[in-house]
Amino acid sequence: MEFNWFDHILALFLVIILPLMSIKSDKISQELIESLPPKKHLFYTNGLMLIIGALLVLTSWNVSERQWTELGISFPVLSGNVLILTAVLVFVYLLDIIYGRFNQKYQNERLQEMSYVIPANWKEYRHYIFLAFAAGISEEVIFRSFLITYLSHFLSIVQYGDFLSVLIPAVVFSLSHLYQGWWAVFKIMVIAILLGFIFLLSGSLLIVVIIHVLIDLISGMMGVFGQAEQPSDEI
Repeated sequence: MEFNWFDHILALFLVIILPLMSIKSDKISQELIESLPPKKHLFYTNGLMLIIGALLVLTSWNVSERQWTELGISFPVLSGNVLILTAVLVFVYLLDIIYGRFNQKYQNERLQEMSYVIPANWKEYRHYIFLAFAAGISEEVIFRSFLITYLSHFLSIVQYGDFLSVLIPAVVFSLSHLYQGWWAVFKIMVIAILLGFIFLLSGSLLIVVIIHVLIDLISGMMGVFGQAEQPSDEI
């Protein structure tokens, strides 16, 4: 497989520039939050930006006449390891939800940090659905499908090359969520590593896209429920 100049530039941006940008702007000031447009505008804008990024990846892949199966555009191989990793991922995610429900302080802090990026009511949630699907599909195309495939090609000659090709995108992806706090970065990295191995072992985007979309949809619902339970002066 041969990669073109666009692939190299995109990989450079994802692996080096994006993490540096995320670290530099890890905290969102209250002044900036107050100046943000309505959340539905953020949902659609962010979703469209992700879709454009994914379309650029797919267009480059198509122009280069590479096999779509190499990008994970195929039906998954449902091996025992894939099913086990999927079950572990679901367990980790549900454990975090349950912990939040029983630890009110943790839940309140999380809602405070995420209040400007998660829906506060069902009206906002209807717009958030677009972002959940856009992110679930586009981020998997960019961070799992493209970046893992790209890195595994060059790291295949290195010991633990497959592990590194999963770990690096997971770290990059989690750091892009640094605005949610370092604890969120750690949780997202764990989930991203599991998603990476599910993609690698199944050879398909299908499972990881479904999981990612469901996680985003459920997280948005939990945000609505959580904020509805809080006194108005806490949100």
